[in-house]
Amino acid sequence: KNMLNNDEKKIIAAIPEGADHPRSMKEVARLVGLDARTVRAIVHDLNVKGYPIGASRHQPAGYFWATSDDELELALRPLASQTREIQRRLVGLRRAKAISKDEALAEPTADDKKAKEA
Repeated sequence: KNMLNNDEKKIIAAIPEGADHPRSMKEVARLVGLDARTVRAIVHDLNVKGYPIGASRHQPAGYFWATSDDELELALRPLASQTREIQRRLVGLRRAKAISKDEALAEPTADDKKAKEA
């Protein structure tokens, strides 16, 4: 692990231990005096460096410092889900053909299909 800079240390200090009491990104940003985008980027970098910061997307939502293997698993779950969604998008885009917007708009809609079936 690399040495931490001051912003990284402030963010780590502002993130509560344990998944039971996560702190929202807005609150972390307010506490450390940075904007949300910067906080998100720093947390991302801290994860890459191997620091156990999880993000709960369910209420209560927010960042937490994982203190056990179970909490690390909680931190990994939304990332694994996001990875699957990105993979689906990649597959779709790889399958895509370069067509004009006019061609896309000329394709029959699901509503047209329903009208024919009725």
